[in-house]
Amino acid sequence: MAASRLKLTSLRTAVPFKLVVTFSDGTWGTFNAAPMLAERGEGTEPLRDRAYFSQVELVNGKPIWPNYFDISPLWLQEEMDKRGELERPRPERKSRY
Repeated sequence: MAASRLKLTSLRTAVPFKLVVTFSDGTWGTFNAAPMLAERGEGTEPLRDRAYFSQVELVNGKPIWPNYFDISPLWLQEEMDKRGELERPRPERKSRY
């Protein structure tokens, strides 16, 4: 699958400041957003409120908050992979018979 076509297929929040996601390539995991929120920035400032953080929606395959802050699915997947938060589907075993 081309990286530019990578999308999220499911998204939900978990306390505190985590996103449980599934990607269109079958990978999944739980992203800890706390390090991202620790960085100063206009877009992330409102997300530090747990109630506001939980208002994230899945729009066109990416997470987006009411202030229009969004996260690229490709960046999200790469970051999760670096941190060991990304799970990959197990290869299917072929029957011997």
